[in-house]
Amino acid sequence: MRVFTPTVALLLLSLSSCTEPNPYLGVCGNGVYEADVGEECDDGAGNGDAAACSMTCRIGVCGDGLVQPELGEDCDEGVQNSNNGACNLECQFTFCGDGFVQGGEVCDDGVANRWPEDGTPGCSIFCAPLPFCGDGDVQPDLGEECDDANDIEDDTCTSECKATTCGDGLVQGAEECDDGNDVDGDGCTNACTYAACGDGILHEGQEECDDGNDDNGDDCLTVCFIAECGDGVLHEGVEECDDGNTIDDDGCNSACMRDRTVFISDIMYEAFLGGVEGADDLCKTQAAIHDLPEPWRYKAWLSDSTGSPSTRFTARTARYVSTQDMTIADNWDDLTDGELTNPILHTADGVSLGNVPLWTATTPAGEGVGEGFYCEDWTNDNEELLTYKGGSDHTDPWWSIIPETTDCYGLGYLMCFED
Repeated sequence: MRVFTPTVALLLLSLSSCTEPNPYLGVCGNGVYEADVGEECDDGAGNGDAAACSMTCRIGVCGDGLVQPELGEDCDEGVQNSNNGACNLECQFTFCGDGFVQGGEVCDDGVANRWPEDGTPGCSIFCAPLPFCGDGDVQPDLGEECDDANDIEDDTCTSECKATTCGDGLVQGAEECDDGNDVDGDGCTNACTYAACGDGILHEGQEECDDGNDDNGDDCLTVCFIAECGDGVLHEGVEECDDGNTIDDDGCNSACMRDRTVFISDIMYEAFLGGVEGADDLCKTQAAIHDLPEPWRYKAWLSDSTGSPSTRFTARTARYVSTQDMTIADNWDDLTDGELTNPILHTADGVSLGNVPLWTATTPAGEGVGEGFYCEDWTNDNEELLTYKGGSDHTDPWWSIIPETTDCYGLGYLMCFED
């Protein structure tokens, strides 16, 4: 290719005949800008692929595939230029921080790229995502305990990447509730379950008690109320009965003591009873024969030198009744005050014997009559020995002791009391 300097080109043009065609006209590189032949420029010997005017007399532009440093270009891949490639659309080399993702970059926020990590989403100065709560990776150095990559609060990991726990105020997993406090007696327990009767936790303002069991016979009912006489539930070891009311004369009194049965033996016995214990056994046998409940409770109204009903019996608050449900006395104090409400006339099977003699040697107060009047502790029926009897048809003190002695010879009935 012939290259002309501008001076040479002009000289040649001037020496040419006006009538002959000039061979140097319209030639790229002659240093003359000739638009009529399609040139955009012509720097003559200065034309070049790296120059402002190319070898084809074209003005260099970014994207023409030619790198023109004079135009400030770092690169030019022509149609392959891309902001996401090695050479961007401005013919500059791409780099981390230019705001475009390319090459091995995962992200590029340009001037917004930052460091160090602070737990919030973004792009680092290395064009990699900054770790943050919700990215699915646990970052202990950011204080994360978990990271499930979601913002659901009621699963096992909160939106703040903290493991959910009972007491954090969020209901999740197997929790029924979570009120965010450590008060065990409110509506939500410290185990994050709804407070309920029987959970063993006293629910203030709602329960009187809660022993955590389904035993209705202890101090706390299964409805979490303190057991009391009259609630209709038998409080074992404390109550003998509970009919759900506090009426005294219906078989179960206001102290939840059931009535105590009193009867007269239907057999007459000699004074040789085998001691007080022997007399008690006779009463038990009579009760068992006639199918009275708990026959082992019965004892004879009888005293000896070692004891008397006042020491052998329990002073009950229960009512004493006959086998015909006639009130004998309202309680022990009433029984031993000297007067009965009704006489003791009936046997264990309900037969009225009328006025019959009763072995007693006992005052109406339930005390023994004194040494020497017990038929040698009910082991001797000698007619020379003396004692005292009671009368069954009496309600006055004579029911227990008729104020005149009688010998130990002969026969008498026993009064049997359920203790």
